[in-house]
Amino acid sequence: MSQSYYSSIANTFQEYAVTYNHRLFNHLPMSIVALERFGASTEQLEAFREYYCERLDRIPSARPKVQDDADEFAAIDQRTEIILAQLEDDGIEATLKARLPELLTGIGAGNFYAINRLAYAVNQRNKNDIAVSLALWEVLHLPLGALGESVLKRPTNLLRNVSKCIGNIRFSAGNITDRMTSVTTLIGYRTTPHQPEVIDFHSIANAAATIYKMSGDFTMLHSVTACYSFNQLAKYIADQSLGLRYLWQAIVVAYLSAGSPAMTNVEKPELLPWPTIVEFCCGSHNEHLIELCYACRHLHELLGNDVFHQVAAHYVTLYSEPA
Repeated sequence: MSQSYYSSIANTFQEYAVTYNHRLFNHLPMSIVALERFGASTEQLEAFREYYCERLDRIPSARPKVQDDADEFAAIDQRTEIILAQLEDDGIEATLKARLPELLTGIGAGNFYAINRLAYAVNQRNKNDIAVSLALWEVLHLPLGALGESVLKRPTNLLRNVSKCIGNIRFSAGNITDRMTSVTTLIGYRTTPHQPEVIDFHSIANAAATIYKMSGDFTMLHSVTACYSFNQLAKYIADQSLGLRYLWQAIVVAYLSAGSPAMTNVEKPELLPWPTIVEFCCGSHNEHLIELCYACRHLHELLGNDVFHQVAAHYVTLYSEPA
């Protein structure tokens, strides 16, 4: 069997920093996986890699030892080495089962970047990238307080209710982590139940896609890809119901931190056939388009809900229209 394109370049992923250009996250490993599984040609994969790597920051071959304990990214190297040793000794499954229970309490880390990168790394059995992803999740771990009461309502109705209770608050532009942390200080958030009494993966994934579809907010795009990632890691999560509650909590807080963007009924987009969507993605250099459509196709096949197809079709139509 011929070597996959991902495998042929996997040893280069750690040559690039996790972030670039004022804390934008590096999506190279995830996008390459999605493109290759979409059936992108070697030429398309190379073109994406060359285009995308131009923006990334290379890591010096000999970096100085960490001195600044206040730098939240400074400890990633040390944590990565420790986790990599655990992966070598205990294996992927045991390491994930040991570490995920605590990490899930801060599942929104990096606006879900940590769980997304981890899921792709686990799928590829890439121990180096698994270690990086777990280390990053530990560093960016974002606890959002107690889960609070549950109510017998649909997730989207609960979201609308809590957004009304906190009012039209607008947070300053900038770091999503700072904005999400600010939400947890609001009395309206802390005292308004936002957990559904009955919770399952289908309802949470459907809610995430519906919220993104109706709001079009970029922050909420990541909640859809996070649902895909959660599903990929589910077999390593002992208490999946509790994990889903932390996922939903993070989705709620992310939505509120974005200023509670209006959720309005929108016309159903033309449902482009999946082959058309996939073909467009293979020629695209937009990492978020690629990963969103990849997640949506998987969730559509898994759950059979057209909202995932609608989201992917809308995104492709949006980016295929002339400026």
